[in-house]
Amino acid sequence: MNLIMINSIKTTSGTAKYRLKEPNAKKETSIILDYSFGRKNRIKFSTGYKVDPKFWDGSNQRIRAISTIENRETVNADLVNYLAEFMKEISELKEIERTNKSVLKSLLQKIIRGEQKDVSITKTFFEYADSFILRKENQSKGLRSTKLSPVTVRSYKQTVNRLRDFNNELGYSLDFHTIDLNFYYEFVEFLEQKNYKTNTIGKHIKNLKTILNSATEDGYNSNLKYKHREFKALSEETVSIYLTEKEIEAIYNVDLSGAKDWELARDIFLVGYYTGQRVSDYNPVKKEQIKRFQGTEVIEFKQRKTGKKLFVPLHPKLKKIFKERYNGNPLPELNAGDINEFIKEVGRKAKIDDKISIEKKQNGKIVMDSLPKYSLIQSHTARRSFCTNAYLSKMPVIDIMAISGHSTEREFYKYIKVTPQERAIKIAESDFFK
Repeated sequence: MNLIMINSIKTTSGTAKYRLKEPNAKKETSIILDYSFGRKNRIKFSTGYKVDPKFWDGSNQRIRAISTIENRETVNADLVNYLAEFMKEISELKEIERTNKSVLKSLLQKIIRGEQKDVSITKTFFEYADSFILRKENQSKGLRSTKLSPVTVRSYKQTVNRLRDFNNELGYSLDFHTIDLNFYYEFVEFLEQKNYKTNTIGKHIKNLKTILNSATEDGYNSNLKYKHREFKALSEETVSIYLTEKEIEAIYNVDLSGAKDWELARDIFLVGYYTGQRVSDYNPVKKEQIKRFQGTEVIEFKQRKTGKKLFVPLHPKLKKIFKERYNGNPLPELNAGDINEFIKEVGRKAKIDDKISIEKKQNGKIVMDSLPKYSLIQSHTARRSFCTNAYLSKMPVIDIMAISGHSTEREFYKYIKVTPQERAIKIAESDFFK
């Protein structure tokens, strides 16, 4: 059988061709049907066949006749038939279905696998949003490279719940075609009246735009008014505090023997302070992370956010905590939300109660409020306090960054909380002013 396959097949909808999954592989690799359509949209689907790259004719998209593969003619014939049937099926689709990845993949599933999958176009925004979240939940259980944190998935759920609240309370008939600037302003006002903070509102707008981008790419949405420059995620600078060395000492020494949960949260927080790491890296520290180099004990970290590997000297106070409270072992893990809740109580008991003035939006208006400092302490305060106090102690910035993982000095100086007065005192201690 002599089959000729053209380089690619072009239609008014898109371009289809076969290619190898790994063209430079030293062994057999999958033959993929690659279909490009619309603007930067494409799907890739395995044909179920594999071939050694040296036997593949990329120009004609077929297995070479010189190969020793016995069923090459059958494979080549199948490839021709798959492509022809796929293009025929596409020509019979409705316009909106021709750019719907789920519909296109279901066609290939039926043609190549012989499996019929019922795929219908999502008719409403909320139907799509629910399927989007379900997909994200499944991703969070998948491979590490595609894994989403439960916090991220929960954030999407919260956004959709707020949109449902808005839709039900205002009778808005929310759907893809009603999401425009009028909707944007009304939704923001709705959240402001519910006393949501500006950054929380911004988070919901950002999540909504992510869902809409996905729906547009998948062919479910054609309304692009959400891309208007005024349809933006609001934000404001958050109140980020740091604890002074004196306040850290108060937390270290406060008696928490009657509240074991608070005590564990306090000790985990101190691990964060004395290592300068994010809570995702210091909660928990495992025994095998503690190493010894030339007589010095260090803790080895591989930061989850950056992937950087770094080593932090084991602070004498951490050694003491491990020895006196945990039989020489690092601390057990505690839920991050519990740490944030309990560490505030620890700060209150340690009398870290200076008043902090903050600006916040309430019913769409900016109002001033005064809060005790302990109410603003959270797990991340540990890292910020380390960086700030290390800087004030005259530790070289490059060494602090080697511990904290900051990439640039500009990023570092923006992160630390040093008042102009504190900086002036530090400058005054330089050789120039002596």
